[in-house]
Amino acid sequence: MDFGRRFYIITALEMSAVLCTLVLAGALFVLGSFVSTLQGDVGNTLTWLTVALDGSPASRDAQAAAQIASSHYLRADIVVLIFDQKRRVDVYKQHRSDAQPVIVEATRATPAPGSQTTAPLAQLVLGIATAFGLHSLRAHVGGVDVIVRESDAALTNAVAAFEPGFFGALATAIALGLAIARILTQQALRPLQDVTSALERFAAGDLEPHPIAADRRQQFGRLALAYNAAIERLERAFAERDRANDAMRQFIADAGHQLRTPLTVIRGFIAILRKGELRTPADRERILETMNRQSALMSSLVDKLMLLDRWADEGARVTSEPIDVSRLVSDVVAPLAEAHPEREVQIDAPSSELAAIDPMELSHAVTNIVDNALKYTRGAVNVAVARDGTSVVITVRDEGPGMTLEEVGHAFDRFFRGSRRDVDGTGLGLAIARRAIERAGGTLSLRSEPVRGSAFTIALPAAGPAERRPLPSPALR
Repeated sequence: MDFGRRFYIITALEMSAVLCTLVLAGALFVLGSFVSTLQGDVGNTLTWLTVALDGSPASRDAQAAAQIASSHYLRADIVVLIFDQKRRVDVYKQHRSDAQPVIVEATRATPAPGSQTTAPLAQLVLGIATAFGLHSLRAHVGGVDVIVRESDAALTNAVAAFEPGFFGALATAIALGLAIARILTQQALRPLQDVTSALERFAAGDLEPHPIAADRRQQFGRLALAYNAAIERLERAFAERDRANDAMRQFIADAGHQLRTPLTVIRGFIAILRKGELRTPADRERILETMNRQSALMSSLVDKLMLLDRWADEGARVTSEPIDVSRLVSDVVAPLAEAHPEREVQIDAPSSELAAIDPMELSHAVTNIVDNALKYTRGAVNVAVARDGTSVVITVRDEGPGMTLEEVGHAFDRFFRGSRRDVDGTGLGLAIARRAIERAGGTLSLRSEPVRGSAFTIALPAAGPAERRPLPSPALR
């Protein structure tokens, strides 16, 4: 038997039991009210007889007392027993439609009229009625004893008249319990069924996400919410996979394009050398110089791609230690400034600021940013190091033509070179710089406006004092 069927059976039993209990409680309430009314009638009858017999000659003779009782007694469900020293006289009605009650002289051993009944559930009904307080009442008046009691047969017959309705109500309660249980089971199990159907679609190869409506307040609703969360993550993973695939295709296309140009140049010059079409020794030197420059460009491109691939591993070990950022920036920027004597390069790093970062990676970042500023601009370049709260900030400003908003948005993309394609480069420098800074827990941002120039800002978490290690030589760009 599957879980759904077991869950339905248990719910149906519980709901039917609850509804049947309500029906039974209602029936007992009605029976209790009826018994209370009947007991009141018994007490009233005894009171009437006591008043009628008190002080009269009939209070010494059972037969005479029975005659008085018959003139006051009209109910068919009450029996009056009158005793004197010689006999017992019973007063009762055989049928509800009888105009006058029956007066019968009986022995003390004779059962009271209506006290023996074979009706179904008679003993149960009488027991419940007794539990609700139904009992005979007795009084002594003059020389006679008067006992007033209910008729067991009349009581059980009255209750039996309601038995079809009672059992019909029980049957209705059971049917209603089954119907309610089915509705509740379907509502409760719907999230589970929907999740099962969705997983079956996944197993069949349908990978399109289908969120499921759910209510957190329900037990299985939380299952559906968990499924929706997993689907959302899966959808994001698919989207990330598509973006990664698109980026990989773009990367392969860009890398192929970057490598194709120098390879085309080198192959063209090799063809010229093979044909011997050199007019002067100067042509030979020019060709060899160009081939050497293009091969160096390819080597730089391959090295940078391998570096990015190594740094792309999130689990790769990062060697970070407190270093003197001011000193490192000065040591990195000074050779670049000397290599461009025609340019004004200002270094503002007066204090000793410490940050935890691999010095070689910071050298890569600063070198690439400053080198880009020198290659793509014509004005002054300013490099400054300062402390800003808990961060050490390196700022590289230039007075170049600046970038458009679109170029700023793609400046750190691999192989992006904007509109300045006439400048030698691979388009990987800024991507390497950002990745190096991020590996140290820092940030690299760019603000640029056309005509007003650009400003690159590196923010590194400041570190406490530590023993300084010798800084490496500036990284080659």
